[in-house]
Parts: sequence; structure tokens; C-alpha cells
Amino acid sequence: MLSAKLKAVSRSRFARLLRDRRGVAAVEFAIIVPVMLIFYLGMFEASHALVVKRKVDNAAETVGGIVARSTEMSATRLRNILMISDAIVGDAGGVPEITITTVKTDDKGVATRDWERIGTASGAAKGTPYPLPSDLTGLNDSYFVFAKVRYQYVPTFDVGGIFGAIEFERTFSYRPRKGDSIPWK
Repeated sequence: MLSAKLKAVSRSRFARLLRDRRGVAAVEFAIIVPVMLIFYLGMFEASHALVVKRKVDNAAETVGGIVARSTEMSATRLRNILMISDAIVGDAGGVPEITITTVKTDDKGVATRDWERIGTASGAAKGTPYPLPSDLTGLNDSYFVFAKVRYQYVPTFDVGGIFGAIEFERTFSYRPRKGDSIPWK
């Protein structure tokens, strides 16, 4: 008889526990918060990465446009132009790698470098071949300016290695605006 009473009491307590809804909100909150936090941080990183990518695009376009408007280029002038690109990329957190390449094509359409600078340092030697993009091949006796910006974006919140580093790269090509070429002085 005692065991039957004990069973009845434990069943009634268990039934009461199943009907009790006081802790449901806390349990739901504990389940949903980590998912929402990861979603929120992911959206933050995605939007920040898009802003940085746009800054890289703007820096490549601006640097290439300024070089293409130049009648000649020197180390001092290039350093000033690169300071502009640093101001554009600015608060992204890292330093972009900027390569300016001027390319000549001969009467057969063979493209070679006139001069190249990676930042302010010398790049590939004058006269080395340059692979033209497919939309520019076949343009003989031409001169081009290529501005390439490469940037390694490291996420602010890399939760467990989910996001990882992203490399952005953008190249713009221009024709000289104030002459047939842009000599290095």
C-alpha cells in the first residue's frame, strides 16, 4: 500500500512538472542566443568585408586614373599617389599591395612592360612580357596603365575559424590621357 501511495505522489509531481511552463522562456533563450549571435557576427563580417572590397576597388580605380592622367612618373609623384590610396583604404586595418604597370604593345600586338612598381619598389624589368587581358589583345602599337590593388582582409570576429582571411584583388586598365606614354623619370 505504501508503494502505491508513493507511486501516486511521484506521478502527480511528475505530471505537475510537465505542466509547469515557468522555465520555458529561459530554455528557449539559451538555445536561440548562440545561433543568433553567430548570425549577427556573420552579418557584421559580411557587411564589413563588402565595404573593404569596395574600398579596394576604389583605390585601384583612383590610382590607375591618376597615373593615366600623368605626363611622366617619378618616385615622389608615385609616393604621393599611393598616400591617396592609403587614405581610401584607410581604416580597413591593413596595408594594400599596389602594383602599377605600364605596358607597350608593338606592331604585332606583343605586350611588354615599360615600367612597373610594386608600391614604390621596382617590379618586373622593362621589356619583360606582360599577359594582356583577352579584351585588350589585338590592340597593336598601344600603351596601357594597369593598376592592381591586392588586400588581405582578416575578419574582426573569426569565431572558431568559420570566416577565415579573404584576399581581395582588383585591376583597372587605362590608356594615357595626356600623351602616348608615361615615362619613368
